[in-house]
Amino acid sequence: MASPASQETNETGDVVRQLTHELRQPLSTIETAAYYLEMVLGKADERVFRQVEKIQQMVEQMNWMLSDAVHYLQASVPHPHQMDLAEIIGEILAGYESKEAATVSWSATSVAPLVYMDPSQALHLVRSVLVVFRQMADSEQPVLITLVPEGPSTVFTCACAVRAEVLDRSPELFAPFYSPHSSGSGLALAGVRRIVEVHGGVFRLSREGTRLTLEVRLPAN
Repeated sequence: MASPASQETNETGDVVRQLTHELRQPLSTIETAAYYLEMVLGKADERVFRQVEKIQQMVEQMNWMLSDAVHYLQASVPHPHQMDLAEIIGEILAGYESKEAATVSWSATSVAPLVYMDPSQALHLVRSVLVVFRQMADSEQPVLITLVPEGPSTVFTCACAVRAEVLDRSPELFAPFYSPHSSGSGLALAGVRRIVEVHGGVFRLSREGTRLTLEVRLPAN
């Protein structure tokens, strides 16, 4: 029999997942309307165009916050498969605009073995780490990501020189509801921590000078 605490967590997760499902429909409608306005109006009215851009950014932000909440409360691995993290990283970076892509340096020194993960959680893990580290990074320094095999594991690392105010609070990065960015949910890296743990992996955050490095070690299959 599940403990009261476990039952309460499961019920909370069910509520969050249901609310997320219900909220994504109006958010999708708003996103479609904003896209239509962008296509019709173009940049004829710069002020209107900027407002449409803000709506699109807010919808994206809300979708991320909902995803953060769902993945933070995910207590099990529902549909694990063999996943290629290098492919996931490549797809995410391919979706960046050229200015965004310039903020990330990506290398894989050798072919890393596949990991056994739930696809949606694998994608959320990589995207969340990249988003948070890009937010924390000193604007003059790129975020460096690597993927290498090491023994029975695949090791994904993300490192960058960070702003002073973030460095001072780096021990809090994986705590729920702390965000290095004013618009964040505070659940992104806390969710990453849970995803790694539920897949039998380990993570480590280290600091050297102004540089923070996150190492995620996942069992390879």
